[in-house]
Amino acid sequence: MEGEFGGGGVKATMTDAEDRLMVDLFRGYNSLVQPVRNKSELPMIVKIAMQLVLLINVKWQDFQMRWEPNDYDGITQIRVAPDKIWLPDIVLFNNADGNYEVSFMCNALIHHSGEVLWVPPAIYKSSCIIGPFPVVNPRSLSIFY
Repeated sequence: MEGEFGGGGVKATMTDAEDRLMVDLFRGYNSLVQPVRNKSELPMIVKIAMQLVLLINVKWQDFQMRWEPNDYDGITQIRVAPDKIWLPDIVLFNNADGNYEVSFMCNALIHHSGEVLWVPPAIYKSSCIIGPFPVVNPRSLSIFY
């Protein structure tokens, strides 16, 4: 048996064994019923891991970064490499993979008033146990320090 997978022109060949396996696996299968053998296996625990790609807006005042725009041809803000200024430690305390690094050190925007804006893109991985299923009461807490 041969056919296209996903409609994108990629051809995949299903062997007779795969075809038989699919038929056998789904014979009598009801996707509307929880996959447990009997009620003694309830409640069913469902684990979900979450990965977010975030842009965190981090703002603070740095009194050492103030200037008078008229003294600098009207410049009201500048971009500065983050290794040139003080940065707060932003850590997802209860992360799932133990990686505490910011993935990309983008520039900070400094306003003449001393306000600093830093928007470090990062991937934070956290996990949350959702069960017991079907009484789903998802409570997941991400703690940043």
